Amino acid sequence: MKLRMSPNIAIRHKDYEKAVDFYANVIGFENRSSDPDLADFNADPINLFVLADDEFSGPVMELFVDDLEAARDHLVANGCKVLRWRGKRQDCYIQDPFGVIYNLWEE
Repeated sequence: MKLRMSPNIAIRHKDYEKAVDFYANVIGFENRSSDPDLADFNADPINLFVLADDEFSGPVMELFVDDLEAARDHLVANGCKVLRWRGKRQDCYIQDPFGVIYNLWEE
């Protein structure tokens, strides 16, 4: 099972505008997006995305995987739990036993 850390981190929050304002004006990251529903900040060496979400709040890290379902099964068998599963090229959130949430992304 091959898992690789992605350079993408999402900040999910119900108050999207306030979060975007914070990362742009307090932290000073450049927003590369003109999409009103997705902020894409240059936080070199990572990409920091801000998205509105009524269910989750906080950071979601990302793991690249070779096989989405096999990775899910492997992680669940090792103490992780599925929080959201929308399938390939969509949100597939897994929480590890230590509270960290990852989006699994099949390359």
